[in-house]
Amino acid sequence: MQTGIKFIMAVITIAAACAVSSCASTGQYMPLSKDEPVLGTAQAVFVVRSSLFFLESAKDAVNTHAYISLLEAAGQKYPGAVDVRDIVWVTGRAVDGQNTEVSATAKVVRLE
Repeated sequence: MQTGIKFIMAVITIAAACAVSSCASTGQYMPLSKDEPVLGTAQAVFVVRSSLFFLESAKDAVNTHAYISLLEAAGQKYPGAVDVRDIVWVTGRAVDGQNTEVSATAKVVRLE
């Protein structure tokens, strides 16, 4: 009986550790219009304050951070006036008790 309880506790501990270190949430932001020609893609990884990512206010903050980070990455990769569309982000590992790493990608379009 004691072995069964230890096994169950071990499974719960492993599941909790995996949940903390795995992807917690995703977001999509600024869809691409059909008439916008795509130059390529941009990627960014940044750290945000950990919060409840299912709350709309938290997603709005991550969307804004993703847009700014991706726009900067796109400007370094593509010359001229560019913008980013079809932003997709995924939360990743917890950096510490207060911050979470976020990976984001987007399509880069030329502004006219």
